[in-house]
Amino acid sequence: MSDDAPNPRARTAADFLAWEAQDLGEVARAALPQFGLPADSPMELISHSENLTFRVESEKGSGYALRLHREHYQSRANIESEFAWVTALREAGIRTPIPVKGTDGSWVQTVTHPRKAISRHCDLQVWEPGEHADPKSAETVVLLGELNARIHEHARQWKRPRGFVRQNWDEDGLLGVDPIWGRFEDLEGLTPDATRQLSAARDRARAELIEFGKDDDRYGLIHADLLPDNVLVHEGSPMVIDFDDSGFSWRLYDLATLLNAEVAEVAEVAEDHADSMRESWLEGYRRVIPLPDAHLAHLPALIMARHLISLGWLHTRSETLTAADLSDHFIELSLFWSGRYLGS
Repeated sequence: MSDDAPNPRARTAADFLAWEAQDLGEVARAALPQFGLPADSPMELISHSENLTFRVESEKGSGYALRLHREHYQSRANIESEFAWVTALREAGIRTPIPVKGTDGSWVQTVTHPRKAISRHCDLQVWEPGEHADPKSAETVVLLGELNARIHEHARQWKRPRGFVRQNWDEDGLLGVDPIWGRFEDLEGLTPDATRQLSAARDRARAELIEFGKDDDRYGLIHADLLPDNVLVHEGSPMVIDFDDSGFSWRLYDLATLLNAEVAEVAEVAEDHADSMRESWLEGYRRVIPLPDAHLAHLPALIMARHLISLGWLHTRSETLTAADLSDHFIELSLFWSGRYLGS
């Protein structure tokens, strides 16, 4: 962040994002020549969440997606490893985006603002046509299960290149003293009683996942964010996008992530919806590879872990509109599910 950046706590999240988008838009434009594109190429901000993504128009083809990575989240080596796997998946028949190398032959370019002390890692991918998978459709959830299984099976057999590195969504990355997305205890709005309840849930989930273990039949390289928004469907063919959070974890963490994201209301009806989604996902998954019923006993611990790390995300991304809009709701949701988890 530059010295003249506004304090996100002193202004609204919208004000902060407007500042960030303007300055990082200049970084994005400075990145274009490093990928061999004209600096004046038409460019539009299309997503501002974990990262900033711009659509870049091109006279050749349908254009590109230019991604500016969040500061201090992924290293160059992590991003290069992401694209090594994405490329291997595509070669194995699982449709994924096509990364574009820069003029220096690297997939990742580190770009500095032309006038300010702001820099970001950037990457470029070919823009792919398609519509996001329908989040309300049971067929979509079946498809997600099938895609997850194909990805897991590829990861199990793939010989990773030397230097491959991705984050570990394990008992430490999810529930340790310094989780990847931050400590839930630091989120504003948590009462002492709420913190005690969530801490008890964390300790129980952590112990359960350690006991579950990391054998090859349950733990490995996963997408970690395979939601309907991250599947594009074009002419009936699905493409998996956004491997930014991909890393090593329990394979059921992919299902826990889906259930956490889609069941976003505190009500008894949400439990029935979660059960239906789980069964649809399992139907698709088991079309490809087995998943023992015994493993499913540990799914509640992974769902709890996803709730807690999501609260950490809301704290460390407090400048975002998502955090501003959803913190109170997600606190309520996490308390609801932790109560059920501890009472089970």
